[in-house]
Amino acid sequence: MTGVDQLWDVVDGARWHVRDEPDAVRHEILPLWNATAGGGGQQADVGFYLRLVAATRRPVAELGVGYGRVARWTRPDYGVDESVRMLRRSSARVPGMTVVAARMHDYVLSEPARLSYAPQNLMSLLGPADETLEALSTMRRNTEPRGELAFDVTMPDWDRLHAQHGVRQVRGQVGNLRLSYVAELLSVDAAAGQGALRMHHLVERVDASGRVRTQIRYPPLPVHYFTPLRWSALLARAGWLVQDCWGGFGNEPLRTTSRQQVWLVRR
Repeated sequence: MTGVDQLWDVVDGARWHVRDEPDAVRHEILPLWNATAGGGGQQADVGFYLRLVAATRRPVAELGVGYGRVARWTRPDYGVDESVRMLRRSSARVPGMTVVAARMHDYVLSEPARLSYAPQNLMSLLGPADETLEALSTMRRNTEPRGELAFDVTMPDWDRLHAQHGVRQVRGQVGNLRLSYVAELLSVDAAAGQGALRMHHLVERVDASGRVRTQIRYPPLPVHYFTPLRWSALLARAGWLVQDCWGGFGNEPLRTTSRQQVWLVRR
């Protein structure tokens, strides 16, 4: 039994359950993940995308709209997501938004967007390089000439990923729900500027004394990391022209020590 497998053992007789619905990791874990980040309301990424939307003309599309955390502020014309359950939630929060239930690799808008944006590391969930390239090409087809695409992704830190491999990390707790995860590192090719891992999420329901009463294990979530140089090559192959790449949502310069990559590209 591996260290990752041992994480899911019953603790002190607590009941446990394995969620076998792949979509559950998004519509159940994502809201809890954001809630444990603290500082609700307009976070830095919300402010960044809000400024972009305010400075452009319509139509605007949010890719991976989820439950509408960003969209409730930016009010995009289109919300694209492959989760029908998430789209129901976001459409309730953003009246008038047209929802599109589709993968990022093959969605079609009824009109090309002037601006599309993909928040919260969505682009790292598109798959390996060839699948990410396919999605970037689809995004370009759904963008009007000289239209823009903005997105943020994590800056890979290979040493940190190696150190966290198989080690349980507690994200935080909201009420009596505690969220943890284990990053299972699958591959790192530093020369090619890419790596991949699987995120294993665990939600525990605890009582007032901290005793675990219920555990829920979620299907693994594949995540793919690319360095700025690798992203630049993928964007160029898909036909995008890079306008800017920052190291944060305050337009900070991109450095090797940056934790984020924030991209703005043009068709």
